[in-house]
Amino acid sequence: MKYAIVGTGSRHGMFRDAVTRDFADGNELVGLCDINDKRLALSAGRVPPREGNGIATYLAHEFATMLDEQKPDAVICTVPDYLHHDYAVAAMRAGCDVMTEKPMTIDLAKLKAILDAQAETGRKVTVTFNYRYTPARTQLKDILMSG
Repeated sequence: MKYAIVGTGSRHGMFRDAVTRDFADGNELVGLCDINDKRLALSAGRVPPREGNGIATYLAHEFATMLDEQKPDAVICTVPDYLHHDYAVAAMRAGCDVMTEKPMTIDLAKLKAILDAQAETGRKVTVTFNYRYTPARTQLKDILMSG
């Protein structure tokens, strides 16, 4: 599966590493996109070496170009919460599934835009919640499940 990530701030690293290292077999990171060229370069430098010229990087205003050129199957949105809907809607309309961390978005109008795009395109939207796997939360779940 081919992935692209939009937003290369601190949270994107766990997704980048999952695609390029932990679950690299059968998966490929084909593009990174961000408003900040320094963060893009830093993230691209942390992608394991591969054939060719390395990972493709795009500035935020080139998001549509990235989708057109790299043709990812899914886009991982790790931009600030208030921007999730912009990228999610554009990605689905370009034929991509979308993965984002919670919250999916910040208000009802933006949620409606995402859900309308999902209904219109038939694409999948996955909202992750990775914090639940921290040691304290895992221990609490174990205690609750043990009665």
